[in-house]
Amino acid sequence: MAPSQHDTPPDEVARQAHAWVRRLASGQATVADAQALRRWCEADPAHAAAFARARKLWRDFDPAGREVLQRGRVPTMARRRINRRAFLGGALTATAAVAAVAALHPPLGLWAPASQWGADFRTATGEQKRVRVSDDVWLALNTQTRVALQSGTQPGIRLLAGEAEVERRAVAGLPLSVIAGDGRTLARGQARFDVRNDDGEVCVTCLAGEVEVEQGARRQVLHRNERVIYDANGLRAPLAVDPSTVSAWREGAVVFRRTPLSDAVAEINRYRPGRVVLLDRELGRNVVSGRFRIGDMDQVIAQIRAAFGVRVRHLPGNVVLLG
Repeated sequence: MAPSQHDTPPDEVARQAHAWVRRLASGQATVADAQALRRWCEADPAHAAAFARARKLWRDFDPAGREVLQRGRVPTMARRRINRRAFLGGALTATAAVAAVAALHPPLGLWAPASQWGADFRTATGEQKRVRVSDDVWLALNTQTRVALQSGTQPGIRLLAGEAEVERRAVAGLPLSVIAGDGRTLARGQARFDVRNDDGEVCVTCLAGEVEVEQGARRQVLHRNERVIYDANGLRAPLAVDPSTVSAWREGAVVFRRTPLSDAVAEINRYRPGRVVLLDRELGRNVVSGRFRIGDMDQVIAQIRAAFGVRVRHLPGNVVLLG
């Protein structure tokens, strides 16, 4: 007779739990995965407890994750020991409330929030792809990117999250509209431009031609090698940029030029599966420079350790602690 689910060794249950966390962190998790995870947790209280421990490992190592949980008023429930009653008993209303908060504000970004579930195109952590939207519009999608297509009187593109390089080859016709955050970018003729949306902070860089960036009543025309940023504080003044730095990701590289270590770690986490956690805020003020291959983000971690004498600890689930 085959062993029952309750005979699974604890080490194997822990391994499976961390595999679930990695799946959620990959950016490829689907609704079907979420349902399968719930069935796995419901099958045995040991499964639920192992998943809670694995999830807590990620949550506790990231202040941003703690802030998200606090905004969602979830901490007490999230930290309780998960037992059979919580999964199988009469806590369906509370479970649904927690699920709703997690859908809107996923802790540590372990899965895409509900606002991004309607994406037509998406990339996982470290993945890049090129897609054809129409005969004269192409997109190159960087890592962790979600894009939805807009229909109606003025077809366009909505960048839900991540980064995309947009190429419009048409000379005339309706302008191409790319919506990101609370603004949009218009290309009326041939143009190539990069749009990056980091939780509502949007950066638009014109790489060829000319584009118009609009946010509310404000409008800014960008020419080649100019960049503008807009967010909840408004549309900022344009700046000149080095296009080789902006487009480095198209060549499989990431470039740091006196980049604060805290920002460099955030960039590493865009491309590297798992999580790099900077434990020392003061350390994060140091700067990093260099050009690194996207496929080998651990090279950056090695340079950080060598340059600053940082203690590096590797944990399950590709979690790395710096400091």
